[in-house]
Amino acid sequence: MKKRRCGQIAIVSLIAGYRGMPSSPAYSTSKVTVKAYGEALRGFYHGHGIKINVICPGFVRSHITDNNKFNMPFLMESEKAAKIIRRDLAKNKGLITFPWQMRLIMGGMVRFVPELLLEKFLRKLPHK
Repeated sequence: MKKRRCGQIAIVSLIAGYRGMPSSPAYSTSKVTVKAYGEALRGFYHGHGIKINVICPGFVRSHITDNNKFNMPFLMESEKAAKIIRRDLAKNKGLITFPWQMRLIMGGMVRFVPELLLEKFLRKLPHK
């Protein structure tokens, strides 16, 4: 890709990648790392013609989510998720986070809610 000065890499994290989650420490840490790595690569390859996009979905209906025994807010059908991903990859959007409600909650909550309140809320989430 560097040689051709053209290409696109889509990296999948999750909405859980916006913050370490006490309900799933190892899992969310891996997603935080993937998100940060993708963000860093996007800047690193900016002038080389290589597009880097990080996809951070919330809950998307799948065989995996079918087995979850906890509430999954804003659960989205896979066809709708695929449409969002295709659209935002075409726009070369850096962070593709959906559904919008989860983007608002995680993006805003992580930045603006006092840490003590945030930790109290996150501790109540079901363990994975």
